[in-house]
Amino acid sequence: MPKKLSFLLCCLVICGCFNRTRFNNFNWQLDSLKYYTVKFDSVLEYQNEEINHLRIDFYTKSNELSDKIEILNSRLADTESQLTRIYERIGPQHGAPVDSEDISKISPEARMIYESSYLNYVKGNYNEAISGFENYLKISPDSPLSDNALYWIGESYTAMGKSQRAVDIFNEMIKRYPISNKRPTALYKIAIIHEETGDLKSAKYYYNQIVKDFPNSAEAALAKDHITK
Repeated sequence: MPKKLSFLLCCLVICGCFNRTRFNNFNWQLDSLKYYTVKFDSVLEYQNEEINHLRIDFYTKSNELSDKIEILNSRLADTESQLTRIYERIGPQHGAPVDSEDISKISPEARMIYESSYLNYVKGNYNEAISGFENYLKISPDSPLSDNALYWIGESYTAMGKSQRAVDIFNEMIKRYPISNKRPTALYKIAIIHEETGDLKSAKYYYNQIVKDFPNSAEAALAKDHITK
């Protein structure tokens, strides 16, 4: 009997230790869960703060961008006004040449690019003029001023001493815009370049072409003088 009692007591002790161990493990797991929950809440709170900062930063920069766009639009209007005053001051004979065609189809932005490019040409800023006219042709390849833009690119290369490049551009203008009123002028420029570089045969060919195709033009009268030299 005492042996059985001892056995039962041992079993109870063992069970008690086992339950205590399980209870301790449970408490440890609960503490771990609380720890990671707090940590997760902390990370989540930090991320929410970052999101709020990003949101505020986004709205702030959006407002700043809107302000800058308004400033740029204002400056664009001021520049356009200044260009108009410049052209009025230097006189119509020196203004940006335009065709007799209706130019109302050209957007104000494109017209601004064209006039700024021509102003650079007048000032002798030929690289800037070429870049500006090329940009104009990209956005308005078939406008009433497109042939003019290409022509002034050729004139810019001529002024820079890049004769062959100028000839290529003038020929491109003639091919791309076969009914342009700039054709006799472009042909005359090609003839002049050939004459100045010593290619008299080619120069005479272009002079004769001007006289044949545009007999009543001012360029034809000039071409006749060169032919009879």
